[in-house]
Amino acid sequence: MILDKPPLPGDEVVLEPEDAPPSYDALDNVPPPLRRSEKAGSSTTASYSSSAPSPSSPNSPSGITGKGSSKRAGTSWFNFGPSARAAKEVRGTIQGLLRDLVKQTDSQGALGVLESCADACRSYDLSLSTLIQERSIEGHTPLYWAIINRPNPESDAAPPNESDQPPDIVSALLSHAAPLSDATVDELRLACLHTSDHALFQRLRRSPAFAPLSGADEIILGGIVPVDDIDVADVPGDEAGFVASFRIPMFQKRMRISQSIELEFIAKGRMWALRFFVATQADRRTGYQYMRVGSWVVCLSLLPHSPPTWIDSRLVIEDPRARTHPPPEPHPSSVGPPSSLLEAVEGMLQQDSESSHASARPKPMIELRMKRAEQLTAPSSMRSTNMSVIPVSLEDHPLGRSLQFKGCPYIESDGSLVARLEARLVQPGSDCIIC
Repeated sequence: MILDKPPLPGDEVVLEPEDAPPSYDALDNVPPPLRRSEKAGSSTTASYSSSAPSPSSPNSPSGITGKGSSKRAGTSWFNFGPSARAAKEVRGTIQGLLRDLVKQTDSQGALGVLESCADACRSYDLSLSTLIQERSIEGHTPLYWAIINRPNPESDAAPPNESDQPPDIVSALLSHAAPLSDATVDELRLACLHTSDHALFQRLRRSPAFAPLSGADEIILGGIVPVDDIDVADVPGDEAGFVASFRIPMFQKRMRISQSIELEFIAKGRMWALRFFVATQADRRTGYQYMRVGSWVVCLSLLPHSPPTWIDSRLVIEDPRARTHPPPEPHPSSVGPPSSLLEAVEGMLQQDSESSHASARPKPMIELRMKRAEQLTAPSSMRSTNMSVIPVSLEDHPLGRSLQFKGCPYIESDGSLVARLEARLVQPGSDCIIC
């Protein structure tokens, strides 16, 4: 049984003849679709045929229409002609020259070769910086191999005048490689670690391209990378021991404004970081170990590519007067009764002098023990959170808090802080084995 459906609201709409869809018979006269090139040409021509002058007219603004314009545009997008093959050949030639370059030690010849490569890259629209930073030689960059094959790294320990020295191959490559990518900086770190070249590593860290300044540091220091002097020496007769000495310019100013100072160095086949910073809430730099918010903290850790190790160490900060004004030797009269009137008078004069200069006596040195119950391990990358760290608050020592105050006796007259890290790569015991 079929029932008639009552009409619903809106069913009474009636289409006008001109709004109705076309019949199937009307499609018989539609021409077939054009190919892509013909469609582009006919649409362009049709758009100008009714209103624009003839394309052949010298004053016609539509003289670059139709198929010709499509071909010219295609030429700028896809370059498979002889010039592309030539650029590819030049690229391969430069990569071969860079490979040969890092195997030699003639820095003067390297400068000429690099200048020729730079000229060729400009002519063929290539980037020499990109080629130098590509891992095109046995999985590494030319910069990596230039550092690996760099002769006599010990010669940088105390150069007479770096400005008088001719640039080596590493410096020549770096002059054409800027700006450096993060991956390239990581390659440079790895090469310095593999060669234990602490002197070159410190030279690289003074370059803004290698270690850019933070915004606050750039304003404080006028865009100049601070020369944090870091010297590393092995302990004679102790294959597990080393001493790293630091001189940190503008220590208090940088801590108060930038709130972070990072020192990096290479010792015992490992890359280390010693950081001074102001603790924040849930600070990941401490490995999330609790430190009072606002306290000044020093933290020791390993950097990527370093093997794990035990360590027992202490950070030592001395009063500068202990280095410049050592305590006087005791007068003979102070160890016994005077043997003559002259000795008695000299002893009295020395006691008066010592009492008048008592305020100038150096204060005891600050010693902060830095050890860990487990081995230190390195993070996978510079951007990874490192939980394996040794954080120590400067407030752990009764005199350490004074480093925050103006007029602190442990700060040099020029505002620098001088400190040293004495360390042994052994499992720490209950007693300090460094002392």
